[in-house]
This record gives sequence, C-alpha cells and structure tokens, in this order.
Amino acid sequence: MFSASQITEQPVAADGRFRAVDASSLAYVQVDRDGLIQDWNPAAERLFGWPRDEVIGRSLADTIVPAPLRSGHNAGFARRVAMGDGPDITHRFEVPAVHRDGSELSITMNLDSLGPDGFCAFISDQTEWHQARQELQRSNTLVTAILQHTSAVISAKDLDGRYLFVNGEYERVFQVSAGDMVGRGEEDVMPAAIAAGSRAHDIAVTGTGAAKTVLELLPFGDDVREYVVTRVPLTDPDGSVYGLCTIAIDDTERRRSEAALAAGEERFRTTVNNAPGMLYQFRVEPDGTSGFTFVSDACRDLYGVEPAQVVAASGEIIERIAEEDRPSYLDSVRRSAGTLEPWEWQGMIIRRDGERRWLHGVARPHREPGGATVWDGMLLDRTREHACRRDLEDLAARVASLSFTAAGDEPAPALTALVDPVDRVRVAGLWATVRAGRPADAECAAAGGGRLWVRLRPRPDGDRFLVDGACYRLGGGA
Repeated sequence: MFSASQITEQPVAADGRFRAVDASSLAYVQVDRDGLIQDWNPAAERLFGWPRDEVIGRSLADTIVPAPLRSGHNAGFARRVAMGDGPDITHRFEVPAVHRDGSELSITMNLDSLGPDGFCAFISDQTEWHQARQELQRSNTLVTAILQHTSAVISAKDLDGRYLFVNGEYERVFQVSAGDMVGRGEEDVMPAAIAAGSRAHDIAVTGTGAAKTVLELLPFGDDVREYVVTRVPLTDPDGSVYGLCTIAIDDTERRRSEAALAAGEERFRTTVNNAPGMLYQFRVEPDGTSGFTFVSDACRDLYGVEPAQVVAASGEIIERIAEEDRPSYLDSVRRSAGTLEPWEWQGMIIRRDGERRWLHGVARPHREPGGATVWDGMLLDRTREHACRRDLEDLAARVASLSFTAAGDEPAPALTALVDPVDRVRVAGLWATVRAGRPADAECAAAGGGRLWVRLRPRPDGDRFLVDGACYRLGGGA
C-alpha cells in the first residue's frame, strides 16, 4: 500500500494509517501485480477465516475466489494489470467469494490501484443482505403467484376508493385489465347502487381500522352471485391507514348446494315419516353392544314414545316385546347377523299404556369394515290383519270337518283316516312341506267319496314344532 521510502519519510502518518486500516470494520486486502496477498487486516481475517500470517504471499484467487470462477478472475486481473489504472480510479464490484470453510459469501469490493505496488480493496460482507434480498424476491414471487392464481377476487384501494391493484381473478370476473383499473373506482365496473354499498363498507373499515366480513350480492346479467367479502385495512409502519385490501370469495354454488341439500333432506324426512311403518337403522357392534341409530316418527304411533328416546335407549323397544315372543325375536336377529340373510319377524309388543300391537318386521343387514352389523328396515303394524286372520282361523276351525294340532314327522292319524288311500302319499308330501316350515294346502279325495280341502300350518312352540291342521268337505260322499 505504501512504499518503504514513504514509510521512512513519514513514520508517524503511516503508522496512523495502518492503525486505521486495522481498526476498520471493512476487510482490507492488498495484492501485488502478480495477484499475491501483501496485506490483510483483522476484519479480513474475520470475514474470510484466514489468519494474516497464513495468507501473506498467497494467491488471492486461491484464497477467496470460488473455484469455478478462478480462471475468469485470473484473466480479468491480467487484463487490468496490462491496461493499467491511475491511482485515483476506484472500481466497485459485487461478486461471490468463499470462506476458508467452503461456505459461500456475497461481497462488495471497492478496488483501487496502487500503481506499481499492485491493488488494494476495502470489502464489505453483503451475504446476509443478498440472502435477505433473495428471500424477499422469493416471497414476492410466492405472493404474486397466489394473488394471480387464486379463485378469490382480490384488490387494494386507497382512502379515496381508487384502485391500487387488482388480481387476475378480478380481471376475469369483471372483464377488465389490471393496468386500466389503477386509479379508477368500483363505480366503473359495478352498478351505482352496488358500488355505493361497497364504498360504505370501505369507509367503515378504514375509519375503524378493523377488518370486516360481509355477504354481498353482485348481479351478472340474469344471475346474481353471492360473495363473502373481507376488507382488511392497509397500514404504514407508524400504524396509520393508507388504504384497504378486499378479498371476495364466490360462495354462490356452496350456498345453492346447501339449500338444495336442505331441501333434499326435508323431502327425505317427509317421505320417511309418512311411510306406512316405522323405518329404522339398528346396529350391533363387534363387542356386542347394540342400538338404534335412527327411527322415524312412526315410532310414536307404534310404541307411544319419541324417536329421540328410542335412539338414546334402545332397550325401550326391546323391552316392549311380549315375553312369549322375545325368544323368537332374539333368535331371528342372531340368525340374520350370522348369515347376513334378510331379517323377518312377527310378534306381539305391549306399549306403555298396555295396548297390544302385532308387528311385522323386515330388514336387510350388511357388515361394515370395522365389523359392525347394521340393519336397515321397517316395522309394520299388522294388528288389524292379525286379528282378522285369527278370526278367520277361528271361523275356519268351527266349520271344518276336522281341526287339530299335532306334532311328529308322520301325518296325524285323524287326517289320514279322512283321506282316500289314493291321496295318502300326497298328504305325506303336504306334511313334509309344513314340517319344513312352509304352509301347505291341497284338494284331496275323501274316504267314502267326495273331495276334501286340506289346510296345514306350521307353528313353532318353544323347543317343539307343531302343525295346525283343518279339513273342509267340498261336497259329495258321506
């Protein structure tokens, strides 16, 4: 930096100069015309990680220049030496550098020529600033991408309601150019009444400094769209409001879908609750716990209780089953759960008020992935039909030539005696049918002449299986 004669002639001034360089917070580097380091202050040690005694005489390119850039640096340095610079000419560069540990740096270098003694430079570390600028650029890129590709209509306005910015969705919705909208107002794209209402909301937000969300209707031709609009005040660092940002989300389809869904649910409830019977869903968990997850309003008529009571306490319905019919009910549920075949059951219930009802239940089961078994079904009130059928059976028994209840695998002897031998094989087939659990009816030849109508019905009775039978003479014979 200074020649030996200069140092000899002005030792006090030179010593002060060197102390100033050493005390500087800027890194100071001096190289000769061969690019070898001649001076290196403490700030340079801190910036690049090299102690002074290790870098004196070392190539600057090999010390602080990243390896991929060294050949370019050396070529540029050679040109500068060849061209020469005056002692008062300063050059400023922003270049990458490398720390001793290999980490990358961004530096600003002010380079001065020392004539035949080479060059010197003051260097500042711009790494954090450069990284901050990159982060800011990335943030700006991210924000711009969001603003331009979101489905929300976003804009910013000043306190006078003039647009500062509109995003791509605003351009698409209102068929305008973002550049054309800057400095204009909402009245330029919306009906006057709508613009006035929007302006009132703007003033309220900028006046209070608090964000606000409202539902606004915007007409588009024959359609009216519903937007959820949020306004947020824009503030300077000192907290003063200079404008506001508006974010509008088209909520039309969601609201229409919700309305359609609500209408559909209402139709479903009306249909279910007007069905001729109690619709329900019954569920049995893998651990054996069970209960109704849904019952229709018809349970009020069938059981005299509210649907919510049934869902909350499923035992309410089970306990209503007449004691004599409860085993058949439980057996039918276990059988359907095991085979996943359709469930069907008929039996008596006793309401809280003591009234007896004869019910006919049907359902289809399915197994859920978690192992629960679920039945969707219906309970029908068959009290009148059951009473009529019993009355008819009583009447039929009174007019029958023979009525009986029997057990066993062979036809009842009384029945066999009434049938002509030619049809006894047929009677045996009828008996096998009813023993299989199905009703059986047939016309047979009567002993002694004439015809008989044979009617057989199965009737489980606990552990026994009974057959109710009747024979009716159709005419002729004794």
